[in-house]
Amino acid sequence: MLMTEQIAKWASKQGPKLLCGLIPLFFLILAVSPVSHAGVDAMPHLRLGAGARSIGLGGAFTAIADDATATVWNPAGLGSAADLSFNFSTQRLDLDRSHNFIALTKALGSAGSIGLAVTNAGVSDIPQYDAKGRRGEEINYSTNAYSLSYGIGLGNFSVGLTGRMLMDSFGADIESQSGFGGVDIGLMGHALHIDVGEEKVPTFHYGIVAKYLGAALGEDTVPMVIDFGIAYNLYMGNVVTFAADIEQEMVNLDQSATSLKLGAEYTILTYKSTAFSIRGGVKASRDVQNLFGGFGVNVGGLQIDYAIQDGMASEIDGVGSTHFASLSYRF
Repeated sequence: MLMTEQIAKWASKQGPKLLCGLIPLFFLILAVSPVSHAGVDAMPHLRLGAGARSIGLGGAFTAIADDATATVWNPAGLGSAADLSFNFSTQRLDLDRSHNFIALTKALGSAGSIGLAVTNAGVSDIPQYDAKGRRGEEINYSTNAYSLSYGIGLGNFSVGLTGRMLMDSFGADIESQSGFGGVDIGLMGHALHIDVGEEKVPTFHYGIVAKYLGAALGEDTVPMVIDFGIAYNLYMGNVVTFAADIEQEMVNLDQSATSLKLGAEYTILTYKSTAFSIRGGVKASRDVQNLFGGFGVNVGGLQIDYAIQDGMASEIDGVGSTHFASLSYRF
């Protein structure tokens, strides 16, 4: 306990100095990123994100991630996370594909918060064929990312860090691979405070995160991704949140590596400890446009979220909408 208080006092005094050092670091990352492009993406599922709330917003979550999914979107969000939060998310696609996420975060008092997360993606019932074209036993493919995150609030700012390990397996006589999943570095800030009840709450939020620095699996690399986001909360009885992200993926592909994400959330019903929200969003690049929608119900800290993504049908024959569901709890 004494150590925690000492860390908190040190962070409080050194906060402005830390920020002054980290902001130039981000500009250095941006400066060297053009020479850090990857040609092969070893773990594309990592960019799918986590949590049906954030997906319903089109992935525009860099500036407002404040729950267990911050371990994926921006670890700086852990600096303002609840004392204890949990999130389980699942995504189901056609072609026997799945994507699951589970995370737990715990506050360390004024010394920040830590988070543990596991992201799993897989394809089941993959057919095997011998040299003569005869179908053999089916196999399953599974890939996992294990991450440890830390975030701390420093006044109206917060900073965060995530490190992860990668592992994939074909479930057959093929040796499993493991590798370093890279480091994420995130910053988040809040401004334009107003009085809501007896509290002063911020209405403007901004964040930036550089993801997968140094990540590789076997001989393949995981391209670095940089996200910059802003968000604004409009208080008019209930709360309307508008969010926007720009994402740049450092990869050598013919398709555009820059995406714009826009999202909006409207809490249309708030009664005592119950809230109901609806969401919509879009993610667009030069080549692909996807629409998102969803809703969420929160009862006493227990939240159930649902999201749907449309827009894939024109890209992959036979693949239509993708459905997301999340169960989370925070107190």
